[in-house]
Amino acid sequence: MAPPPVRIPKQTIRWLMEKNEPSVRYYTLTKLVGKKEQDAEVKKTKAQIGKRGWAAKILACQEERTWWDNPTHCYIPKYTSCVWNLIVLADLSASRRDTRISNACEHFMKLHNVEQGGFSLRPLGSPKFEPHVCLTGNMVASLIRLGYGGDARVRRAADWLVSQQLPDGGWNCYVKFGSKHGSFKSTIEPLWGLAEALKIAENDEWKKSAENGAEFLLRHRLYRSETTGEVVMLDFTRLHYPLHYHYDILQGLRVLRELGLNGDPRVDDSVQLLLSKRTPQSRWPLEGTYRGWIHPQSADGDYVERPEEKEVIERGWGEERTLQLEEAGKPSKWITMQAITVLSESSRVLIPTAVN
Repeated sequence: MAPPPVRIPKQTIRWLMEKNEPSVRYYTLTKLVGKKEQDAEVKKTKAQIGKRGWAAKILACQEERTWWDNPTHCYIPKYTSCVWNLIVLADLSASRRDTRISNACEHFMKLHNVEQGGFSLRPLGSPKFEPHVCLTGNMVASLIRLGYGGDARVRRAADWLVSQQLPDGGWNCYVKFGSKHGSFKSTIEPLWGLAEALKIAENDEWKKSAENGAEFLLRHRLYRSETTGEVVMLDFTRLHYPLHYHYDILQGLRVLRELGLNGDPRVDDSVQLLLSKRTPQSRWPLEGTYRGWIHPQSADGDYVERPEEKEVIERGWGEERTLQLEEAGKPSKWITMQAITVLSESSRVLIPTAVN
């Protein structure tokens, strides 16, 4: 028998609805409180995204109302160049109706779109100008959420993702180096991209691919080995934001929720783990943020990785090029809102019907 759902106190919902962070307030109103998009309070709150709060701070760092930190390369340095900011802005419900957003999206696609489908880690004219699974998945999802769902470049990229899926239902960025098995990190981005693509168009190939990708995660119970049942990586069990190209159980639950699969019993391990992280005040902590690059360039000019980008900041604030919304190690509005959202749709928590 499943345990009774956890009751979320009104104080937690009020905290999420504070006006200083309109993105969290908007999602709380629409996903937790049940307000419709046409509601006057929802419209007023959404109009503030990009004018105050996290999205406004990100946009304030933009150069020439178009790019961040590197005008000729949208992928590096991590995590302050164009790609990483657009992914977060899409999550915060920013929109191409803001010309700063549309300028940045067009700038990215001009430099990184591969005509045959997908997006390249390196800009046009580079020796290794070829589509990349993780970047393409992230940017299909982000561009659709930013308002580019009807763009042919985005739809071709979604088609390309389907062509790269492995027989086990997952994806892997290292296939050209011999990898034959899907990975959690490489699967979550294409799956998120296809989940968003299916909201804007019916497509049997996208749908079948998303079903197979979701089954890959579910077979692994979102973070376990399919053969031994052991935890694949401890980092998967911790709550991070932004994820960039990484993975954790909350992101897995978020994407499965978009596909309507949070009721599958194979998510139960992840749900119980997520519930265990709730504080006595019914808030969830930000357990880690990925450190940004210390230097603007990699040691090898053609390389797009540096070792510090995988380092996790567990307390406080990162320096240099860390993209961070909240202090690590403290209760997080973003993590709390996302956790309650996925848990409520799995009937694991009860949200108060009135919060005033």
